[in-house]
Amino acid sequence: MPRAVKNLFADSLTAESEPQMKKQDSRVVDVEKRDRIDEFLRLARRSIMNVLPDKWHTALRYRRVFGEFPDLKNPRTFNEKICYRKINPQPIYSVLSDKIAARDYVAHTIGEQYLVPCYAIESEPTPATYAALPESFVMKANHGFGYNLLVRDKADHPFPQVYNLGQHWLGQDFYDVCREAHYRQIKPRLIFEKLLLDDLGNIPKDFKFHCFQREGEDPVVFIEVTHDRFTNYKVDFYNQDWELVEIRRPEVSTGQAMPRPQQLDEALDLALKLANGFSYVRVDFYLVGDAIYFGEMTFTPTAGLTKFKDRETDHQWGALFDI
Repeated sequence: MPRAVKNLFADSLTAESEPQMKKQDSRVVDVEKRDRIDEFLRLARRSIMNVLPDKWHTALRYRRVFGEFPDLKNPRTFNEKICYRKINPQPIYSVLSDKIAARDYVAHTIGEQYLVPCYAIESEPTPATYAALPESFVMKANHGFGYNLLVRDKADHPFPQVYNLGQHWLGQDFYDVCREAHYRQIKPRLIFEKLLLDDLGNIPKDFKFHCFQREGEDPVVFIEVTHDRFTNYKVDFYNQDWELVEIRRPEVSTGQAMPRPQQLDEALDLALKLANGFSYVRVDFYLVGDAIYFGEMTFTPTAGLTKFKDRETDHQWGALFDI
């Protein structure tokens, strides 16, 4: 290429590229500026939410999810009643939401054979406690949701790691997450239990019995079955006759009915015994082989933010119990 032509091409390229590069730089700056503004607003929103009274905090979180404020003076839907509950809890909710204290209630009500074998209960695990644990176990915190460490091989989880995670959990106030007031009364502790596995060596499905009981009426129960809750979460709902029913949005459901569990009738009877005296409570079990193990009792599931398939279902569930 002749030098003159080459120089002309280079000059032309430079002349066209500089404005374009400046424009690109401007776009990068705009994106960075927008990100900083978004981060500032996020932190500001969190700071404001943290200081709001429970009622306002609850109402704003509800509006952010559903686009409207809940009626907390005259709650009618399931979610509204759960929101009312979490800011006006009964004292017993704190006792039975405590994963450790609830074990006594279960043992006296249905029998200790339904409890997951417990290795230790600690406020601060020690090397001696850790050394006494089997090669596989589960560590949980008793004062909230999501505090689960599943240990298949203790060699992969040395004591310092287990200790640090446990102390991190115990330092958290689960009440701050969604303002479920009854959790604030639970003294945080750690519980070490047997690791439950199904026949294929997987974490077993969680069977959650939503027990509704209005005074003078027969109880109504819906069974929520969670699949692969730590990997590919899906959930299906069944009625008491083990018929698949649509409750949640289709994208979170498998839409495929599973065989009726052989222990279903017994588990249903046990759930209703534990639920006796409550207009609504969710009782969770693990069905492993021929055994039934108690999981937990929950009085304010999803903190009143359950995404039903439609508004009508929210109203239907709300009509099944009184606050």
